[in-house]
Order: sequence, then C-alpha cells, then structure tokens
Amino acid sequence: AYTIPPGEKRIWEFDVGEEETGYLNLSIAGGEGSCIQILTSEGYVQEGFQGDLHNPIKKDRLDKKQGYLHGFTDTYYPAGNGSRKQPEIYTPFWFRTFRFVRLEVEAKEDPITILNFSYEETGYPLKVYTRVMADDPQFPAIWEISERTLRRCMHETYEDCPFYEQLQYVMDSRIQILYTYAVAGDDRLARKCIEDFSRSQRYDGLMNSSHPNYESNVIPGYSIYYILMLHDHMMYFGDKTFIRQYLPQVDRILGFFHKNLTREGYVGSIGGKNGEGRFWSFIDWTPQWDSNSGVPIAAQKGAITTESLYFIYGLQTAAELADYVDLRDLAAEYRTEACSVQKAVRTYMYGKRGMLTDGPGVEEYSQHTQVFAVLTGTIEGQEAKKTLLETVLHREDYAQCSVAMAFYLFRALEKTELYEYTRDYWGIWKRMLDKHSTTCIEDETQERSDCHAWGALILYEFPCAILGVRPKEPGCRVMQIKPNPGYLHAAYGTVITPRGRITVSWEKNDTELNLSYCAPEYIKIVEE
Repeated sequence: AYTIPPGEKRIWEFDVGEEETGYLNLSIAGGEGSCIQILTSEGYVQEGFQGDLHNPIKKDRLDKKQGYLHGFTDTYYPAGNGSRKQPEIYTPFWFRTFRFVRLEVEAKEDPITILNFSYEETGYPLKVYTRVMADDPQFPAIWEISERTLRRCMHETYEDCPFYEQLQYVMDSRIQILYTYAVAGDDRLARKCIEDFSRSQRYDGLMNSSHPNYESNVIPGYSIYYILMLHDHMMYFGDKTFIRQYLPQVDRILGFFHKNLTREGYVGSIGGKNGEGRFWSFIDWTPQWDSNSGVPIAAQKGAITTESLYFIYGLQTAAELADYVDLRDLAAEYRTEACSVQKAVRTYMYGKRGMLTDGPGVEEYSQHTQVFAVLTGTIEGQEAKKTLLETVLHREDYAQCSVAMAFYLFRALEKTELYEYTRDYWGIWKRMLDKHSTTCIEDETQERSDCHAWGALILYEFPCAILGVRPKEPGCRVMQIKPNPGYLHAAYGTVITPRGRITVSWEKNDTELNLSYCAPEYIKIVEE
C-alpha cells in the first residue's frame, strides 16, 4: 500500500515487459475528490508527429530519456468510500492494450491510498504446437514476437491491432488465419471470421473490408482475400458443406469486378485515395504511396493494375473452390474470364521498361504489381523471374512490399526460385528487434501500431515454406514436403496439421539437400 498526502501528486511508469491485452484493476482507499489518470502505451515515442493520422515518431521503444509515453488515458474520480478491508475498485468494461502504464494520482483534501494495481490478461485460447529451429540466430526472437503478436490480435474476433482500431479486416485476417493453421491447426475462430464477413456483404457484391463494424468501410480488393480465405480452409480442413454455403457470396464478389470491366477488358477505376474516391483502393503502406493513403499514385489517373490482378486471382481461386464442390461448368467459366482479363492486362499495362505498370498508360512501377502478376501467372517463366528480381535488386526504383505484403512477396520469390532473397527482407523484423519491439509493427513507413498481426509472417514461413509442410490436396489428406532453404543451411521442427504432427529436418550442402521426415501413417506424403 502507498498513501499520498492531501495536496500532493505521485506519478509511476510501469514496464510490463511485453505488449499485453488485459483488464486493469486499481484498488484504493479514501481519496474523495482525488483525480486518477491511467495512461496505457505501446512504448516511448520521440517529439513530433507525422502523416495524415498525426502519428507520433517512434524509435527505441525503451528510450525513456529521449522519449515520453504516448497513448490513451482513463480518468477516474474516486468516491472516497473505500477502505483497506473493502476497497473502492476501478476496472474498465473493455480490455486495454499496453506495454507501459503510467499511473498519475493527485490527492485533494483527503489522503488516498493505493492498495493494489494489477491486470488480468485476456485473449483467445491459442495453443501453439508447432516448434521449429534454423541456423539464423535471430529467428527465435522473431518467432517470439510474432507468436505474441498473433495472440494479442485474437479475442472474440481476429483484429488488425489491439491498441487502435481493434477491427477484423478481411485482408489481415486471411493471413492471420493461415498463421493459426500453421502453428495451432485450429479453425474455430476462422469459421467465425468467414461467417462474420459473409454477413457484411453489400448490395453490390463487395464485402465490408472490416466487420463487425457499425459503419461502411470498403476496400474493393479486400473482398478477393475472402475468396482466398475460403480456399485456405478448403485445403486445410476439406469441409465441402462449409465451402459450398459460401459460394454464392464468392460469385457476387466476382460479379462486382465483372460489372466494372472496361471495354478493353481490365478492371476500371473503382476507388481511389481514402476519403476521396467512392471506395478506398488501399494496397500497402509503402513510403512512395504514403501521401496517397497507401494507394498507387497511378490511381490519380484512372484504373490500377493491381485491382485487375486481384480479380484474376479471385477467379482462379474461385475456380478451384467450384471444382471441389463439383460445379465444373462454373469453374470453367471463372477460368475463361481469368484468361480474358490476363490478356487485357498484358495488352494495356506494359510500360517502357518492359514491365507491368501500376496503371494503363502510366509510367509508374511497383513491386506489388509484379508480385501479383507472378502469383496469378499473368507473367511466367524467365520473364517473371527477371521482372521480380529487378524490383529486388533496384529497390530505390520501385515501391516495395512492406510488412503487410511481405507474405505475398515471399510467395512470389518462392514461385520464381528467388527465395534466397528473403534474407534481405527479414531485415524488417530484425530492425523491430533493434528497436526493442516485443510485437510486430504495422509498417516501417509511420510505425503507427506496435502490434499488427499481418506481421507475424514467420509463423507461416518457417513451417510451411522453409520446412515446406503444406496441404497438397483438400483436407490435409495428402501433404507435400517441399523445403525452400533459401540462404539457410539447416532447419528442423515439428509442424502441426489438422490431422496430426509432421516432423521435418533438412541440411543443405553444396550439391544436395538431405531431407528426413516422420508423419502419421494415415497422412500421405508427397516429397518434392
């Protein structure tokens, strides 16, 4: 217990040690007329603000000498009727997110005694079974902050970030769900998420980009991630009945993009800068697009190539869903339209550099456009490899995939056999560690949120790409083991799947990869 005399003030700053989500609990005695302020913060910030959202400048999260705590404040005025035996208790109705807590207590005419100050952690009961190890010495620390990030962004829904919006975004949730499958083999919150977004579908076919949400928040491309989310569930759990019930929503999403095709056959201008266009055509938080709210600059002149590539991606993925539930004609229709849009993109989106531009007739280029062109097969073979490598080796010339899009960049690097270049991009997470982050930051442009679960990339990358354990057929009845060593020389681990654990180890020498694995007898393994 600590008593503050009348007319005096006391301030404490507590370091919890890691980012937490919890219910604060303050017990006091006396103190009628006093004022208590509890500030919850993700870290120390430096003087000054940046960007449209007026975000504080962040450097070393532990630098209390050059920085100060920035966050949200609860203000409580005690009734003064508490005692040591029956204290007056303040606890909020909703959890708070914090790594640091600043407690400021000002006594007025009566003394006030702080009897207890604590919190109760809250979150989804995520059980992590996957365990991995490799010869990059910083991977364990990256795994630790990533696992914590995923946990802090799972409550009764998935969340983009627990400190700010606490919204379940479909793009964020798609990869958060994959991370959950990869480390826990658990689809309970995923099923709820899929149903949540199905209920958000609008009259025009688009999903609300975040839901549950009391207001409209539409990013057209995000609806495509809903289709990818369904495909992921099909591959891991193989529940035909579950998949079939959401195919009408899939068809309506694709119908929106179909209705917005131009005469040339690509997706026309369907959005723009946040707050200015009918919809927000957000792609990524990258410095080159920061002034345009994460939207390619090409959007100022019309259509953007990425939204056509999203449509192609959605059609291709929907075709596989339709095939799985025996709707062959529908699958063929989707594939035919995907080929048609691809042809339009190749016809109208090539620029003077011999690469796809960010929009028709606009000499703007980004890594993002090339990544989704690779993933959809719009560019293939040596062209795909050469184009993607150009954006990797000459980063200053191309808007780069940030934390949000690293998952898709890594898939494209994997597809073009350029996976060794992931070494450079892991630097994003190593810089987080250098700044003493205990969770993964939202992006490196403004670093608004210190805990954003799309950044928990290693939770998928290690078990599913580096060790190479992924479903080959729906339901994990056939699993492939196809390691991608990249720049690493050895890795091993146990990977959970919905049908059991698979243990994998490999070691690379100059000429070959020595691979060994162990899996349950009822899981067929395809080694690639």
